[in-house]
Amino acid sequence: MTSAVDGSDDELRLRIRDTVDTQYILIIGLLVLLMTAGLWVSYTTHVSPETQTETEVVSQWSRTATFDHGATVTGENPVYDTGQRLQNQRAYFPLISPVLSGEYQLQYAASGNGNIDIDVRLQSTVQGRSDGTVFWQRTRDVGSVTTADVEPGGTATTDFEFDMNQTRVQLERVEETFGETPGDPVVIVRAQTRLTGRVNGQPINREFTDELRLIPDGDAFVVNDPGEVTNTSRQTRTSTTTREYSSARRFGGPAVLLFSIAGLGGLVVARRRGRIALSPAERDQLVHSEYSEWISVGSLSTQPDLADSNVIEMSSLVDLINVAADAGERVVYDPDRERYAVFNGGQMYVCEPPLG
Repeated sequence: MTSAVDGSDDELRLRIRDTVDTQYILIIGLLVLLMTAGLWVSYTTHVSPETQTETEVVSQWSRTATFDHGATVTGENPVYDTGQRLQNQRAYFPLISPVLSGEYQLQYAASGNGNIDIDVRLQSTVQGRSDGTVFWQRTRDVGSVTTADVEPGGTATTDFEFDMNQTRVQLERVEETFGETPGDPVVIVRAQTRLTGRVNGQPINREFTDELRLIPDGDAFVVNDPGEVTNTSRQTRTSTTTREYSSARRFGGPAVLLFSIAGLGGLVVARRRGRIALSPAERDQLVHSEYSEWISVGSLSTQPDLADSNVIEMSSLVDLINVAADAGERVVYDPDRERYAVFNGGQMYVCEPPLG
């Protein structure tokens, strides 16, 4: 053998070269992938950066509608005092408080200025319906108002009133006249509103419909109140800007591209000049280092006679170490004669460099 392992640095360099040599195709493939990724990142960052679309709300306005309702107790009863006002109840009882009254209120707000006219028309509709199908109905007006030059924050209010006892009688007459009718009876207070004018410098002409429903249930009317209903309109502006990237991407892409190109070029040139593959002496040195725990330094006094049947020549140090492992013996290395040997049961297994 030319020389033993001089140090860990030499061994590390040999291992790296051996790994690069055996995994050459894989490393080339990885470098090509890195080069492609670096090229794509560099191109999309510096040559043709992506654009992003941003939507900005320039102005907005909204309208809010509510129903306020109640009934005054007029009949003697064990629960409520006569004259007491029952306000925004879940149910009303016509036998003790026959008249339902209230108001519909509409207000609007805007991010800028505004001046609009608000027209409100209230109707009371008694109908029979099922799954959205109306089988019969009767409608009458119960209130209306027009409010002009309303600024943001302004309100339009319309009062309404109807007699629930009369409505009960009407429902009973329908049943007596028509007999069993399909669907279920319902009373609807419907507010139809129109807003016209200018808000935030833009003309508007919008219509809205809000409903307060009362469903007959025995001698009571159960209220289905929509609560506070809000509709919002927004005016937006869309702009397209060039996307800004982080410093890691701006500098990382070109760095990866240059590194992969340099790596590819360096590997190809080094392989063509034979600077990657290990020489027989270098491989011998690496193998000796890898299997040093199996090797003991000693002196082999005689030249083995290869013609002797008890002397077996091994083709590589790895094969010789496998024999030592199977036999449970150590490998003897004579640095003066540059020879390895294993003794087992009267037989001598030898290996001499250069090793393939």
